[in-house]
Amino acid sequence: MEAATTKVSSKGQVVIPSNVRKAANLKKGERILAIAIDDTIVLKKIVDGSFEETMKPVWARVRQMGLREEELNALIDEAKAKGSS
Repeated sequence: MEAATTKVSSKGQVVIPSNVRKAANLKKGERILAIAIDDTIVLKKIVDGSFEETMKPVWARVRQMGLREEELNALIDEAKAKGSS
């Protein structure tokens, strides 16, 4: 799993850090799905299929990892620390 911080530009654009792009094998021109759940934003590379098909591996991975809210917050804190150094 890779995590990093980034900023939103005045035009609402966000740069996906290179280590995150590499981990997701995200290439120029590929489409991503952006999902907002309260103040959490999830980006998912779109492969052929419906929204439900695109989201299945996301939810499966979260369940497989057994991530709890505290663990997600720790990952966020870790990413923030990397961004400030």
